[in-house]
Amino acid sequence: MLKVPDFVVQLSEGSIRPLPEFLRPATGWIAYPPCFIPVFEYGSEPSYRGILKHWFCDRKIIYANLLAYMGYYIYEYSRNSDQFAIRTLIQRFEIDGEYSEFLTRIGNSIGVRNVRSIYDLWERYEDDCYPMLESFKNDWPESLKSLFQEEYHGDFASDSMDISNSNLKRYCSIEICDTEFESRVFEEADSLPPWFKEESQEKRFYELLNESDLSGCWMTLNSRGWLWKDLRKALSVLAEKANNHNFHMLCDCWLSQDHESFSEGF
Repeated sequence: MLKVPDFVVQLSEGSIRPLPEFLRPATGWIAYPPCFIPVFEYGSEPSYRGILKHWFCDRKIIYANLLAYMGYYIYEYSRNSDQFAIRTLIQRFEIDGEYSEFLTRIGNSIGVRNVRSIYDLWERYEDDCYPMLESFKNDWPESLKSLFQEEYHGDFASDSMDISNSNLKRYCSIEICDTEFESRVFEEADSLPPWFKEESQEKRFYELLNESDLSGCWMTLNSRGWLWKDLRKALSVLAEKANNHNFHMLCDCWLSQDHESFSEGF
């Protein structure tokens, strides 16, 4: 359904652990919105690194960080699986501080073959090595945009993007996570998608459902202002309405998690 490499599945299962001090398999104890598929938990605060997958629109699948402890802000971490592996490996470089064959084995376990050459660039340039890496040259994640001379080319929310109503409809509110950018969106956009307002999300969802606006329903479900128990009911209704086998499978997976034990909602 998602067509991710084997190493991503192995990371989610905990069978490979390139960052043992900071990485834990995604147990599901941290609640998360339906657009997000956890790969692993990391850090000292409730956070996931995983896959952001939007339905009923033309957005690409990316890897992202979900910060539950900060009110469910989400940041683009990498544009594709190759970048995801390399950024994970570079985190390991930062922990070890010197090259070893062990780093090569770790890199190979997550699909990176040219470990030594990446290490040599990182050792000399640190984060400034990213623009020199082939996997990042023409399509870098929004979270690394400050390292590149050109404008960001991806389709994650960015302060350089068009903030017309028609374009903002391609996003849910948790993706507008930069404080200055969020202020600009709310002050300058010609009109905001209705789900950017946290009040009455459930009522709004069913209104959009009656209009057969499945994309709007989906973005509403993934925007702040829900109790998990109400979101469960709405997601089940959308799964039936969409009549899409893969989407139904994803919804079943999300519905199987005990989100309410973590919090009332988001």
